[in-house]
Amino acid sequence: MNLNAKVDITQLTELFSNYSIEFTNSGRTSLYVILKSLRLPQDSNIGVPLYCCPSVFDAIIQAGHKPLFLDIDPENYTLSPEHLIEKIDEIKAIVVIHTFGRPADMDKIQEIAGKKPIIEDCAHALLSRYKGNLTGTITTAGFFSFRTGKYISAGEGGMIITRNTKLEANIKMEIQKLPKGSKIDEIKHVIKTYTRSVLYHRPWFGLLSLPLGSKLEDKIDLMNKYSFKTTRIRNTDLQTFVKKLNGFQDKVEIQRRNSKYLIEKLDDTGLKLPLETENTYCNYYLLPVQADSESERDRICEFLRTKGIDTTKLFSKTPAIAKVNYGYKGDCPITENIANRIMTIPNYYTLKEDETKKVLEAMRLCLSSTC
Repeated sequence: MNLNAKVDITQLTELFSNYSIEFTNSGRTSLYVILKSLRLPQDSNIGVPLYCCPSVFDAIIQAGHKPLFLDIDPENYTLSPEHLIEKIDEIKAIVVIHTFGRPADMDKIQEIAGKKPIIEDCAHALLSRYKGNLTGTITTAGFFSFRTGKYISAGEGGMIITRNTKLEANIKMEIQKLPKGSKIDEIKHVIKTYTRSVLYHRPWFGLLSLPLGSKLEDKIDLMNKYSFKTTRIRNTDLQTFVKKLNGFQDKVEIQRRNSKYLIEKLDDTGLKLPLETENTYCNYYLLPVQADSESERDRICEFLRTKGIDTTKLFSKTPAIAKVNYGYKGDCPITENIANRIMTIPNYYTLKEDETKKVLEAMRLCLSSTC
């Protein structure tokens, strides 16, 4: 790959026409830049769903503010408008996370927020839509992530969009302050990214990366989930992202088809399955299901892993991490309950028909027995 090649972002400008587009090295850096650009008073409370990656909290803190934790809608796993009403007077800005690619209830959230800025975290939600509008385009600003493991894996990278002209100028100013990586750093990054990419794909993810990572994740940040450096985007990452964007809508449709097949076939199992709400279009970045209890969830996960089927307990540790490190006071009971029972099952566009059936058969076998 040519490290210095000029990147044609025509596809992006067509997709997000009339929006300013800027790039950073990650989604969390993009959030950091947006928060700095809003020029909020120091130590402002930023409303954010507790159910998310703790790197979001780090970005808020590095921007000079404090996360104020909000509960989630138990049906959609996104920010709860009801809890937002309770906390709105304490909040200066709101981060809405379209978790699993599922659009949040933006009408209610915007009504409650009034003139307070709303930032859309679309790390999971590229091409998801709310009432026909692309996620990220509905509020003050939106940002996306395309690091390894995301729907479009480009190594690392983040993208900011806005059509607020004053905010746009501030964003450009803040990005200019970010350091650039050296050529040697970029070469090292390409090698590291390639290694991560291999480990994140079959067969190595299910056979090696997932079991090993589960044992080491509390000791070593293998996938840079928590390490946080604010820089501009590397040219190689931007090239990869733009290249992979071509044909992305087709991949979304395949992933939606796989998801709907699994949801239909698991409807009689007693698991809580996701529903696509009216006037939304979900890209099904991940397929979440809920078991009746934490022990049942853990039992299913372990069984699937013995069958070589990767599954995650996404954000299950976030409430505990937030209590220890970020001042969470325990007032998000729905999030804590769901974090103990939720898991994801494979729905990827790369799955062949027989592989999707294997996932289904393993789930049904486990649910019909004691595994």
